Amino acid sequence: MGKYDSAKGELRKSPVQRDPCIANLDEIAPESYDRPGIAGTSWDLGAATGSGLIGVDVTEIPPGRNSSHFHSHSHKEEFFYVLSGRCRLRLGDKTHELCPGDAVSRPAATGVCHQFQNPYEEPCRVIMLGVQAGKGVEDTVEWPELGRAFVMDAEGVRKIIKR
Repeated sequence: MGKYDSAKGELRKSPVQRDPCIANLDEIAPESYDRPGIAGTSWDLGAATGSGLIGVDVTEIPPGRNSSHFHSHSHKEEFFYVLSGRCRLRLGDKTHELCPGDAVSRPAATGVCHQFQNPYEEPCRVIMLGVQAGKGVEDTVEWPELGRAFVMDAEGVRKIIKR
């Protein structure tokens, strides 16, 4: 696996050969997203190490942005751990201040929406783990503020159910 050189925007060869189930964050090319209301950069550690059922991402939330829209899952359990920086977790009708070392569990089917927000001047990095919808697990994701929802069936087929 190569190393990602952010200055050049390209992967570099790693000097050490390891089993494919091992990866370093610096060896993974980041994927950035910037859409209305949300932005971030993610490193897909799960895919890089061959994880089949558990999604593992490190997501960097830029200052003044949200990592996602306010949403809930019907069958996807998630776990979050703040690696660096500060952020806020909007959880239902409450907002919680988070800092490095804070962990959050989001059991499936609670109906409680969540969203990470970064109102601070420095980026915040959060490791995000979750059961992969479409890998034998069906999940409905609802974004109440957008009036949208979709279902991903156990085979990974996505169907919009609300617009």
